[in-house]
Amino acid sequence: MGLIGSLLFVAASVAAPSPHSAATLVTVVERGVFTTELTKFPRFVRENRLVYRELDWSTDYCSAPFVGNAGRSFNFRLPCQRHDFGYRNLKIIGAFTEENRKRVDDRFLADMRTTCAPREVTQRYKCYLWADTFYVAVRIFAD
Repeated sequence: MGLIGSLLFVAASVAAPSPHSAATLVTVVERGVFTTELTKFPRFVRENRLVYRELDWSTDYCSAPFVGNAGRSFNFRLPCQRHDFGYRNLKIIGAFTEENRKRVDDRFLADMRTTCAPREVTQRYKCYLWADTFYVAVRIFAD
């Protein structure tokens, strides 16, 4: 059925009254998670959070025990923010299926790798290892 079809089907049953149609909310979540360039995600948040108040714009920036979301060889703050946006809003819309969860997790990995790419070679490979570690952790433990 795909993300958009799933979201359209389930978003029709959003419990809280919304000034926006279900289809509009689906479009906003889809755009925020899958089509907005990672570096432009903070702008996306600024431009949309007051308009679409029914969505959850909060984040804990990957509350990874012991390591947090940034270290000497990695900084996953922005990928974590977008991952939170995806998870939280798929739940609000009622489309938090295993298929959609996997898509958000895969985007998370791609986003983390994007932040690793411009680093110096030695730091880049450490960063990729951290990205893979974070990805495995969300696949196993996140819900």
